[in-house]
Amino acid sequence: MFGKSATFAVALAILAASGCATFPGRDPALDDARLSLDAARRNPQVAMYAFAEFDQAAATLRQAEDLAANGGQYNGVHQLAILANQRAATAQDVARLRSEQAALVTQRTATDARIQADVTARQAAAAQLQAAEAQRQADQAQLLAAAAPAAYDYRRRANEPLYEAPVTSVRAVVGPPQQRCWVERQVVDTGAPGINVPGAVVGGIVGGILGHQIGSGRGRDLATGIGAVGGAVVGANVGPGTVYTQDVQRCVNVSTAPPLDYWDVTYTFGGYEHHVQTTSPPGRTILVNGQGEPRV
Repeated sequence: MFGKSATFAVALAILAASGCATFPGRDPALDDARLSLDAARRNPQVAMYAFAEFDQAAATLRQAEDLAANGGQYNGVHQLAILANQRAATAQDVARLRSEQAALVTQRTATDARIQADVTARQAAAAQLQAAEAQRQADQAQLLAAAAPAAYDYRRRANEPLYEAPVTSVRAVVGPPQQRCWVERQVVDTGAPGINVPGAVVGGIVGGILGHQIGSGRGRDLATGIGAVGGAVVGANVGPGTVYTQDVQRCVNVSTAPPLDYWDVTYTFGGYEHHVQTTSPPGRTILVNGQGEPRV
């Protein structure tokens, strides 16, 4: 009897050493895997950002528990429990990383929105300033238009009664005086002996013409130069050498009357003094309407 028990114990040892033993009892690795999976299940970030990783860890734990319940090999159950524990921890790590990335994206979006809001506010402020400046210019233009004198029509209206108003004074307004200028030749005499400059000029021209008629090619050019120099020397020594003429500009005021711009006319009507500008001198009276406005 004792020999059979010893033989059975040896057989169990051989089976355990060869990895063919069944699950002997409770494995701590399964408890650790269950705790890790439960912690991942209670993490809201896992449910939002790592649901697939959590589902994979849960499936591995169920596989380990099924193998243990069906009397599977201990090593197989132990390895599956360790893998389920690792996958549950990975699900939490992935959830935390993706949550941080989502927070960064949200922060970046909020920053971009705030920058865009600032740009929009600045553009709105600039547009408001431009609108205010445009309104100011429009108001200024309106004031200038209101202050500018309107072109007045002196023509008589239909059936408008006219009256004669006595002219009290007439003043002719004229433009600036005019000048008349011209250029004339003037003889200049220095009163001392010297070189006859005009004679030198004329002699140089004549000598150059005569020298140009001698020879040909470079010989003609040389003769032209010699003739011009010689003629200038001869001309400078001909005549008194101290009398010459030059152009002189002279200006005088025009004796005629300066141009007339307009007539400044003053007249009275209805006990008030009025003024008007005309292009021709008025008579002793001027035609006006009932308000004292001139009429033609």
